[in-house]
Amino acid sequence: MQVLGIYGGQDANGLTATVVKEILSAVEAPATTEFIDLNTFDLQPESPHRPNPDLDQLAAKLQAADVWVFGAPTYYSTIPGQLKQFFDVMRHRWTRMTKAGDSLPNGVFQNKHYVSVTSCFAPTGDNLFTGQTDLTLRAIDGAMTLAGVHKITELVCPNTWRQRTPTAKKLARAQVIGRQLSHYQRKDDETLKRYVLLFCMIAVMALATMGIQQLWPALTNGFWLRYVSFVVIFFVLLAIILHVMTFMRHKRA
Repeated sequence: MQVLGIYGGQDANGLTATVVKEILSAVEAPATTEFIDLNTFDLQPESPHRPNPDLDQLAAKLQAADVWVFGAPTYYSTIPGQLKQFFDVMRHRWTRMTKAGDSLPNGVFQNKHYVSVTSCFAPTGDNLFTGQTDLTLRAIDGAMTLAGVHKITELVCPNTWRQRTPTAKKLARAQVIGRQLSHYQRKDDETLKRYVLLFCMIAVMALATMGIQQLWPALTNGFWLRYVSFVVIFFVLLAIILHVMTFMRHKRA
């Protein structure tokens, strides 16, 4: 097991990088770790007639590692330019294009795993409601989905204005993640888990819908009124749950 920390931001000794290093420090032997700062690489786009040694070196490190830990502070509610450039120049190395123009994993890095770490100046309560770090995490998820890499977890550090070091709570959480990575078992196929979650979601929504109908007996007078009210209530509950899972599924505190 090898864990690779990848920092894409302005300060490799800043809060986000410190959390990534804390995760790596907690990884237990015989697993090995390495921390890289994208600022130390000359990330240039691929060209058929031009060598690209820095990109070759990065690709080799990615291939050798089992887990990637991304550290990316949230700047202007999105990922830093360093990490964006990394994703852009690596795109042709981990995706392939179909005739219809769709991007799919090319299999080179498929079935590896990753962890996302980000931070922001916004207070905890503000980030909980506005989700300033969501776009950063979503950008990482999008790139990793195209690469065929599976997500393990994420760690968010809000309220970092004037902080010199991460809070004890976040460092403790980083330690927990690091220890978990030491013994992480590959989970490349989560189809069964998704079906179980879908079944539980439908069961809970059906129960909630029936409960709401019981609160208004008028909705159960006759077959068609009962049916229509059930469909409408069920649809509203489904829309709310899907909204939460789609737009508010990232950690914010």
